[in-house]
Amino acid sequence: MTLKAHSRVGIIAGAGEIPVYFAEKAFDDSVELVSIGLSKEIEIRLAPFSAAHYSIGIGRAGKIHETLKKEKVVDLIILGKVEKSLIFKPQLFDFQTVKFLAKLRNREDKTVMVALIEALEEEGFRVMDQRQCMPEAFPNAGILTQRAPSKKEMEDVEFGLPLARKVADLEIGQTIVVKNKTVAAVEGVEGTDKALERGCELAKRKAVAVKVSRTGQDYRYDCPGVGPATVQTLARGGASVLALEAGGVMVVEMEKTVALANEAGLSIVCV
Repeated sequence: MTLKAHSRVGIIAGAGEIPVYFAEKAFDDSVELVSIGLSKEIEIRLAPFSAAHYSIGIGRAGKIHETLKKEKVVDLIILGKVEKSLIFKPQLFDFQTVKFLAKLRNREDKTVMVALIEALEEEGFRVMDQRQCMPEAFPNAGILTQRAPSKKEMEDVEFGLPLARKVADLEIGQTIVVKNKTVAAVEGVEGTDKALERGCELAKRKAVAVKVSRTGQDYRYDCPGVGPATVQTLARGGASVLALEAGGVMVVEMEKTVALANEAGLSIVCV
């Protein structure tokens, strides 16, 4: 179901550009948006596009639930980054969150988010698939930039893709940096940008970054994405290629992202 089919939508928003992109799209499509920013900063950024907006911390599940019910939200989307380190700060949790986490077999991202979605759906919410709401942001196979990867760069892409998928399926991260068929960095708890910075530094320029989805990726909560900030990080590090899994990785602010890549001589290829 497309976004235009909904008249009122709630968003639980972490950091990054994806929640803002979605909010702008909802506003343009005349969809009433009730936004819950997990920080004050993201609430402020979503406010101009929202019929109602709140800032509620990730550990206050009871307050989030109460607010969505008060605002008569049924359809809900979860977007943006949440610092994994927050899972290790129980002092930030309300009683409902503590009870929820205590029931889990572990605190891996997938375990936490799938359990959260199941809990929301048991309460009558419908959690939306991000690809269905923003299909234009998931490019198909092809080259997005003016420059195509060289034969040698494509060899690194082909070397890196299966490794990136294995790492993703192990719930470690979804991005790796490769040079000369050697892995320079693997994304971990620090997130994509810092992994790219580290990989570019170790590769000493002309690195190839590869970003993929997991097998059976659940796009209700987990959407691998890149955008202008990703390209700027790679450009500063002297990387030469950004390879994305076709149809599986979101490109936020597509026009700006591609323009920045062209300016930096960076090739973006979807494979």
